[in-house]
Amino acid sequence: MNFWQVFTKLCNAHGESATCVLSKLELSKGNANRWKNGGGPTLATAVKIAQYFNITLDELIAEKNGKK
Repeated sequence: MNFWQVFTKLCNAHGESATCVLSKLELSKGNANRWKNGGGPTLATAVKIAQYFNITLDELIAEKNGKK
C-alpha cells in the first residue's frame, strides 16, 4: 500500500476528504501528487498527519506496511 492509499483510507475513516485534510494541515496539493506517485511524506509531515488523526507514528507506519 502506498502512502496515498493510507492517507485517503484515514481520511475516509474520519469522514473527511483528502483535500480538506491537506488544507487543514496547511500542506500543498503537491504532496498529494508526490504520494500518488509512490513517494512518502517527510518525517515532520508524517508527525502532523499522525497527530491530526490521533494515532501514533508507529500506527501510521504499520498501516503503510499493511500490518494493521
